[in-house]
Amino acid sequence: MPKSLLMIHGVGCGGDAWDVMRPSFEWAGWHCEAPTLFPDQRVKDNPPPSLPNLGLDDYIEAMSAKAAEMTQEMGRKPAVIGHSMGGLIAQKLAERGDVSQAIFLTPAQTKDCAKISLSVIWTFANVILARNRAKSYKIWRRGFMYGVANKVPKHKQDEVYRSALYDSGRVYGDLTDGIDIDESKIKIPTLTIAASHDRATLPAAVRKLAEKYAAATVPGDFREYPDNAHWIIDEPGTNIVTADCVTWLANNFQSDC
Repeated sequence: MPKSLLMIHGVGCGGDAWDVMRPSFEWAGWHCEAPTLFPDQRVKDNPPPSLPNLGLDDYIEAMSAKAAEMTQEMGRKPAVIGHSMGGLIAQKLAERGDVSQAIFLTPAQTKDCAKISLSVIWTFANVILARNRAKSYKIWRRGFMYGVANKVPKHKQDEVYRSALYDSGRVYGDLTDGIDIDESKIKIPTLTIAASHDRATLPAAVRKLAEKYAAATVPGDFREYPDNAHWIIDEPGTNIVTADCVTWLANNFQSDC
């Protein structure tokens, strides 16, 4: 039976953020789609003035439509894995019933599970201090190195940062405000993943999110990786995380979806 996996990137990222993890899923038999959200507007330099018009709801609708397209093509709903902001979008797709399985990888949290700290404020200081949802933003380099890439080897940090894209100030504001998700509507297997050294989506907040989904109609699973941080998608130990995700998907595959 065909298996497909929708891979949703985080804020300031593109679909190429999955380049390290993706081959392992494909080797395990998954047809993977890793789209970049609104690639004509979310660019590395000189973003168009229309970018701030986009909100998190637009990103959710775009990924919901992509999941529907994959369902049509493959004859069954895709699984989804989302990182950071993509993890929050994946939660919404799970609530809607758009997907068959869901992995939330160091995810942004729902409104009722959000926690903030000085590390989060410093990571996104250039966005938070500006407080202007009508502009576009790229995370500042110092914040990125401190809060996102703090477990990435130093010789690779600049390479990772060079891939950063501008994002809508409205989206950053929506992520700060948080969204509501009704866990009672989630009727598929879920896996929430925290990283102990994460300074951008705090592990305490991700643990709280995991407790929320443990109370879902299908109780969710949880794992925390003690040696990883927010850029868990490409840092030392990513191979272990990926292997665990592949195994979890196989163990929770639902043939009737």
